[in-house]
Amino acid sequence: MEKEIIKQTEQNETPDNRRTVFIGAKVSPRQKEHIKSMAEQCGMTVSDYLLARAYNYKPKARLTKEEAALLQNLDNCRADLVKYTSALHGMIASQRHMMFNQIPFMVNWLKELGNVAENVCQFLNSVKEPNIIPTNNKTEES
Repeated sequence: MEKEIIKQTEQNETPDNRRTVFIGAKVSPRQKEHIKSMAEQCGMTVSDYLLARAYNYKPKARLTKEEAALLQNLDNCRADLVKYTSALHGMIASQRHMMFNQIPFMVNWLKELGNVAENVCQFLNSVKEPNIIPTNNKTEES
């Protein structure tokens, strides 16, 4: 993940915006650990995290291993729902009627499941997006 962030940062660098100047701040050991922990939770370096916060951007926390496993399970469930939906669409009406006895209810149910599956996909994709470091497009005045 760290390599991914470095790669993204390097891609955004030009001679004009390459970060070569150091700014330091004195903090307590507890504050340092807190800042480091917040950066790690967001999958960012401390420097990238502080720069993002300086531009009033609040980076998203990355998922814990447990949360990632739960989301993977949810994604697997979504895939199963898609398979079931396809199978039901492939059946003739009498077969569906025999299985469920209430075709209109089941069709609406499947539409709702499709909406849930789409929302799950959108959520999973949004969680995978890396945090960005905002840039200041305004020219600096001396």
